[in-house]
Amino acid sequence: MVLADGLRPDAVTRTHMPSLDALARAYTQALRATTVRPSRTVAALASLATGVAPASHGLIEPGLGFLTKLTRLRPLARELNRAGLPSRIVASDLLFSERAVVRVLAAAAGVTGVTSAGRRAREVAGAALAVHQTDGVLFVYLNDADLAGHLHGWMSPQYLEAAAELDAAIGALAVLADDSLLIVLADHGGGGVTSHDHAEPHLVNDRIPLVLAGPDVTRRHQLTGKVSLLDIPPTLLWWFGLEIPVAYEGRPLAQAFRTAALAGVAG
Repeated sequence: MVLADGLRPDAVTRTHMPSLDALARAYTQALRATTVRPSRTVAALASLATGVAPASHGLIEPGLGFLTKLTRLRPLARELNRAGLPSRIVASDLLFSERAVVRVLAAAAGVTGVTSAGRRAREVAGAALAVHQTDGVLFVYLNDADLAGHLHGWMSPQYLEAAAELDAAIGALAVLADDSLLIVLADHGGGGVTSHDHAEPHLVNDRIPLVLAGPDVTRRHQLTGKVSLLDIPPTLLWWFGLEIPVAYEGRPLAQAFRTAALAGVAG
């Protein structure tokens, strides 16, 4: 799973992001995918980790308060661990204090390991390919677009340069789709109300790109209905053939897969 922090769908074009655009055209892309509200990184990442919306998990701001709530939730990584499937995070370099918090939260959620390497997306992608595992889930976090959006504004020239850097990284990671399920998405958009932020309720802040690729993914396919970031955790469990917790608030995107289409499964 590749999460491009702050990437807007309208930045994914043949001009600015040809690799991701080609991947989306070749496999399955969701045309109306949205994040959770509030459209903040912490809230969205917590939803990806637990399968529930911010109203249920309660983690909106950075901090360790989430630890006490994990006991009544079923984090995705823990569900995978029960099946013998490890989870690893690869992200850009973090401050020492940030690394400590991330590692504590990751361990509590059941994540096997955390690797931080480099400042640019291509460096993170290289590290991800180096630690790529044959089973389980590899979560690659790229924050180039979000940093540029906050500093220079969403869709500014600097933001589009950051999108191009993301595209180079995604192009390198696209090789994983040869024999694995590759999911590329964002946690939020940006610039919907104010040019340098994304937390306010607005469709431009809520809309995210979402692409699924891999041997079993339907080719040249578009999901035209409503799709949520909350659909990713159940989709991963469904793809591995594992039980989906009743508490999860999304649904498997079964229609993105050829086996489900052949079996007549509705998504």
